[in-house]
Amino acid sequence: MKLLITIVYSALLAWGFSVGARQIYQGYKRPKELLNPLFGNRVAIHMFTIHIIVVSADLFVIGPWALASKSTFWYWGGRIALFTSALPIAAYLNRNPQSFGQFIGHWVRFRNFFEYTLHVIVAAMAVNWFHYYILLWWLVAYRYLDVGPRRALQKLYNTPAKLAARPWAPRLNFLTIFTIYILAFLAVYNRQILYAKVPKASAPTHVAAHWEVAVVVAVNIGLALWLWILTRKYTDSLLADRTGTPGPAAPSHVLGGH
Repeated sequence: MKLLITIVYSALLAWGFSVGARQIYQGYKRPKELLNPLFGNRVAIHMFTIHIIVVSADLFVIGPWALASKSTFWYWGGRIALFTSALPIAAYLNRNPQSFGQFIGHWVRFRNFFEYTLHVIVAAMAVNWFHYYILLWWLVAYRYLDVGPRRALQKLYNTPAKLAARPWAPRLNFLTIFTIYILAFLAVYNRQILYAKVPKASAPTHVAAHWEVAVVVAVNIGLALWLWILTRKYTDSLLADRTGTPGPAAPSHVLGGH
């Protein structure tokens, strides 16, 4: 059973990552094919690319290594970078309600608050590596786990005509991704993912060297400054569009979204 669950879990991760990679390709090479037309803006697709790189680094490299090495410094360094890269996307480029319906729009908003709050609570508590393991392989991984099914089901109602013919489709999409959220938690909580490991109590705790502290702090500060500059450039580009500079237009036949 563990092998089957691991295969399904891994397939969903790969599917979600491939959707993100394809969106990056479309943003740079084929902006007219984008589901979310906002990423036709060159600065916006830069920010999304950075976000995907940071999420992937935290989920597949930094997070697992930090868990195996029992390094709270690297664990939270990676997670802070993830949240830093996510904020501009959530603030300026989120079209979930328009794309997937109000159910998913409200769900994404609730999930963001819930997950940020849960991270703050776990960070404030005494170190518990099982909790850190849950945060990584459930909440961080879910950023990829639901993307493929959500995009696939959105095709059932991605035009006004399809939505009118299938008014139940947005609810089906919401129920599907909510089910994935719950099942992913159960799989991770019960340690059903073969490569997701909780470090042994006997494993030594990694103490960050001075150069490690310098690297993590410098990368996070640099990332925050870079995204701040990109956000300013993005808002400036929107102002330029309003004063007459042509900008990316949404395809008239598609309900776009992230």
